Amino acid sequence: MTGGNPWERLEAAFRRAQYGDRDAFAEWMGMVEHPLRRSLARFARAVDVEVAVQETFLRMWLFASDPQKSLEGENASLRFALAVARNVALEEVHHAHLERFVDLENLEQLSEGSFTPAMPDPALAKAIADCVGRLPKQPNRALTARIQDGHLPDRELARGVRMKLNTFLQNIVRARRLVAECLEKRGVQAGEILQ
Repeated sequence: MTGGNPWERLEAAFRRAQYGDRDAFAEWMGMVEHPLRRSLARFARAVDVEVAVQETFLRMWLFASDPQKSLEGENASLRFALAVARNVALEEVHHAHLERFVDLENLEQLSEGSFTPAMPDPALAKAIADCVGRLPKQPNRALTARIQDGHLPDRELARGVRMKLNTFLQNIVRARRLVAECLEKRGVQAGEILQ
């Protein structure tokens, strides 16, 4: 895993993708998928969000593959992907002739999807790190691999920590359960983490 600011890593991955690096594009997709899905939540009743996400990824790959095009500014690829996703969703609404069921004026007046990361809670981060640090060796190795390189397929992660895929997945489940139990003992409910 490359260290540093995750937003810098995101943009660095997209720049590598613009030179034809498919693995870098896969890494970029892994980092933007969650923000894209969150930005499309308001369209979920009108369109298939999965279709919109996949179409966005396709358009972003085509954009990255065109040497004549470039993006500039802070979080440029993420901001552009959010705008593309919004447009794809609006196109899907129009193509499905759902305009009469969806208040398009209100949808179109909404600001483009954005993803501003919430400021981390240092106490929560410390509690999570402590709970992960207390895990038994094998669950710790599996979870640490998933956290550090979660954009990679589980099969590769398992190979990297020298586990069979099934063993790796069992250790992930065990690690999550143990971390949740550890956090509950500290008064942190899982729902608080996911918000």
